[in-house]
Amino acid sequence: MKTRDERIRYVIQHRDGSFLNVRGERKSDFMSVDRWANAEDIDLFLHGHYAPDKPEEYHAQPVRITYELEVSENVQQK
Repeated sequence: MKTRDERIRYVIQHRDGSFLNVRGERKSDFMSVDRWANAEDIDLFLHGHYAPDKPEEYHAQPVRITYELEVSENVQQK
């Protein structure tokens, strides 16, 4: 049984190190902003109707997310 998986997601990061959410708010914690499935969607957002001022100052920053299943002692593993 697979009990661990890793995924890559993306966040929008400003060149000063802060992060941007879809409401245009700058945050210092990447955990408090939206995660995107691919960098292309971020590029579309940064050049779309709701783009921040100076979108060239932002980029897609990869985030590695690890999921690990907590296995109970009462569950038999196959």
